[in-house]
Amino acid sequence: MPETSKDREAVRRQLGRDPKPFAVAARCPFGLPAVIENERARNMPTTFWLTCPHLDTEIARVEATGGVREAQKEVGERAIEDTHGEHLERFGVRVAGVRDGGYVKCLHAFTALHLSGAIPNPVGEWTMERIEGAYPAEGCCVLRGGKAG
Repeated sequence: MPETSKDREAVRRQLGRDPKPFAVAARCPFGLPAVIENERARNMPTTFWLTCPHLDTEIARVEATGGVREAQKEVGERAIEDTHGEHLERFGVRVAGVRDGGYVKCLHAFTALHLSGAIPNPVGEWTMERIEGAYPAEGCCVLRGGKAG
């Protein structure tokens, strides 16, 4: 799905900068882009990008408490490598531009990939299970005029 001017403005507000060309890959319950698929570019190895500020903050909290290492250990190298392999085959790069090996560089990238539906994966699933409120109960943080925090 190509971007619309409304989506472009929403992503600009979410990211705090003008986005490069994208397609909306997943929407939040409030109808705004939550994950975008970036236009293919050498300098941007991350295919799917989380744009929802609230979800980004929640995943950062998981990462800050050792989530990358925990996911690596609990999900296992083989399952992670399988996800990287499928991503490489379909998109020409490994998840988040990882060079080799079955390891997790970023929970955000695996979760964005998972939420997009392009490649449901155990790291994204593991991450979502550790988030209590993926989206704010009181309404969209971007529509309320701010960013998550």
